[in-house]
Amino acid sequence: MYVPIYDNSELILKDKIDGLHKQWIANIVNNDNSEIADELRELYVPDGFYPYYTKQKISILFIGKEGLELSGNDYISCLYDAYKNKIVGNKPLNQYRFHTTMLYISYAIERNLYNWSQLPFAEEFIDEFGESDGFSFAFMNLSKFSNDSGRWQADEELIDSFIRLSNNDKINFIQKEIELLNPDLIIGMNLGDRMKHLGKFDDFQFFGPKNDVCFQTLTTMYGKYNYIDTWHFAAPNKSPEIQIFNPLIGCLLNKGIIQ
Repeated sequence: MYVPIYDNSELILKDKIDGLHKQWIANIVNNDNSEIADELRELYVPDGFYPYYTKQKISILFIGKEGLELSGNDYISCLYDAYKNKIVGNKPLNQYRFHTTMLYISYAIERNLYNWSQLPFAEEFIDEFGESDGFSFAFMNLSKFSNDSGRWQADEELIDSFIRLSNNDKINFIQKEIELLNPDLIIGMNLGDRMKHLGKFDDFQFFGPKNDVCFQTLTTMYGKYNYIDTWHFAAPNKSPEIQIFNPLIGCLLNKGIIQ
């Protein structure tokens, strides 16, 4: 099994992320006021960042909706092992669009490869992932509850339940995780109306032949961030190249975030 090994300089951040998740779980159990505390803890899937995320030229945080079939697991540890083994679930890594699109984007930006045709298949460069001279990124789901239904469709009710149970008068857990990760760029995967839980959005600018991605400024309780809203990376009938990668790279070049 491949285990993520963090540089000494990232251990403090890792401890802070782990501490936030412990506090978050306790808050959820307290807000639920029921007898299913153990079940809630089992559903909760902590996330965060992969090794050497803080050493990247552009630190990228991807935000998804929910994890699938991950109860009892740590998202980062589980997916790190899957990536390194070049298989996610029962699929070869190259066939898993959700994950390969994140890998292509982060690899391309770190290596200055802005033409899709320049990119090798993910399995060809995955050995560089999470390494000192390689590429990396951070990942968080809006909902930490695992969707164990066996279906690929988002469990909207479960997501909303998580957000409700995350409520706290003193701390906004979702925005606090963003603050700790402190990304140069956030890429959100079509979170829809739930984007409001991330903070306030301004300065909208669309890119792509069909306004496929939208650059925005995200203001949270704790800071301001560059944010790009895209199609969900697993969306059917959406080309990872034409409707996600190309307009996203064009957006970053236009805004001077990459050169």
